[in-house]
Amino acid sequence: MGVWMMKTNKTVLLVEDDPFTRFMMREIIKTLGVDVIVADDGEDGMERVRQDPAGFGLVLMDLHMPKKTGIEATQEIRASEDDPPRDVPIIAVTADVNYHDDALVRSLGMNGFVSKPVSPGELLHLIDRYCVAA
Repeated sequence: MGVWMMKTNKTVLLVEDDPFTRFMMREIIKTLGVDVIVADDGEDGMERVRQDPAGFGLVLMDLHMPKKTGIEATQEIRASEDDPPRDVPIIAVTADVNYHDDALVRSLGMNGFVSKPVSPGELLHLIDRYCVAA
């Protein structure tokens, strides 16, 4: 199956407050043929997960956002009594080198991290791992 025609069974939720980063990541994900929903802060991201708990195969979560940080949003998702959304894969997306550590982000409830700027190859790998239909 070609890269541009990925068959996915889940949508990506992109939670990102920076307009440029949000635009670029959304366009890359759409170019891969994957459905993407965008939330512009952690509070909006949490609300979208609450509205459709089984709808997301992957959450790409910025860490430093207004209203609710990515860490706070992740902790709320993980505290849910229901699965989904409790076990939805959440990947930290950050330029903050303090969080470029798998063990640290896992201790915060996330499944891993990617560094900003995120490359199309990294997004492809994450989508392939978490969203592609079997």
